[in-house]
Amino acid sequence: MTATGRGSYSRPPDPGSDALPLRRKIHEQSMTAVMRVQCQGIDIVVAATGDGAAISRSQVTAKFEPSSFARKASTDIDAEIEKVWKIKCDQNHRLYNGSKFRLGGWRTEGGRWELSLGLTSYKDLCGTNLAHDFLSIQNKGLQDFGDRQAYMSDPIGVGLLAITSDGCLLVTRRAAWTAEYPGALDRPGGHPEPDHVFQHDGSLKEHLRGRDVDEVVMDEVWWSAVAEAEAEVGLRREHVQEVRWMGVDLNMEAGGRPSLEFFARLGVGREEVVSTYSQGSHEEADENCGLHLVSPTTLACIPRYLPPLSPSASGQATLRESENYQIAKDAQKASGTEDIEEAEGDEEAAWLVREASPPLKAALILATIHRLLP
Repeated sequence: MTATGRGSYSRPPDPGSDALPLRRKIHEQSMTAVMRVQCQGIDIVVAATGDGAAISRSQVTAKFEPSSFARKASTDIDAEIEKVWKIKCDQNHRLYNGSKFRLGGWRTEGGRWELSLGLTSYKDLCGTNLAHDFLSIQNKGLQDFGDRQAYMSDPIGVGLLAITSDGCLLVTRRAAWTAEYPGALDRPGGHPEPDHVFQHDGSLKEHLRGRDVDEVVMDEVWWSAVAEAEAEVGLRREHVQEVRWMGVDLNMEAGGRPSLEFFARLGVGREEVVSTYSQGSHEEADENCGLHLVSPTTLACIPRYLPPLSPSASGQATLRESENYQIAKDAQKASGTEDIEEAEGDEEAAWLVREASPPLKAALILATIHRLLP
């Protein structure tokens, strides 16, 4: 089976009366190579092999063609981008216009994935996906090219859900100065950087010459998620034992902005992670103002609080499930049989989901779908 994505962009159909709450959907729907779900403004594409497993590095490639997968130019839109960028730079002097990889689409066949990648910039992101009128930009793309994303920057973001050897999830609190989701709980994340692999003339850097360009680009995209965790939390590459790609989240509240969500198991425990983070010597220590290690007990409670897969019937079903769960908890309290540790984990899970950035929520949904959480 061959499937393609992005291109002429459309939201998945409303599942209507067949919609299920998240936990039932996960356990009752057989996994295919491509599954799409939507919840609270996030369109999620599940990356999986035919047997439902998350994707390993050997199962995904890149097709890097800057001329084919760049955003379309428009005199009016480009002029507005310049205006927006000037305003944002005046408000935040720490911003800089770096080059970014653009997600032009994807193709999957036989459990293998190919990502279509071009180039864009952070300035274009601010003036399109993050613009207050991004819907009008999407509508113009649909009108001019039959593609809502034609004029959108759509830079690839990456995020890493990392689990310690004793089953704890690493979650950070974003610093107040950051341009996106300041103060929210998040996973370590950022962007793969074209400047890491290309020189100013577009040729590969000297230490990469002789290698296949598509493979070099895919390596940068893949390992950038780990590099962000190194820079933000202080993890070392040797701490990471296994990395899997879980899927793509498209933030519809940011014009369909894409992020690739990864999962990693670590060879170190909670105490070593906290000790390393506390030293504060990592490169991007100022991008977050706190590190939380979420316990396995809390992680087991998270599916109860994740948003429903659709805003219609499944929302009602999830509400009923939540109400039934609360009734059971109230009965436990009344009888004195409530487990204190479980109650604390349940409370922390509700807090985590409530405070989470949209990409973190999407990553948690993907990890739950793939059954990767403890």
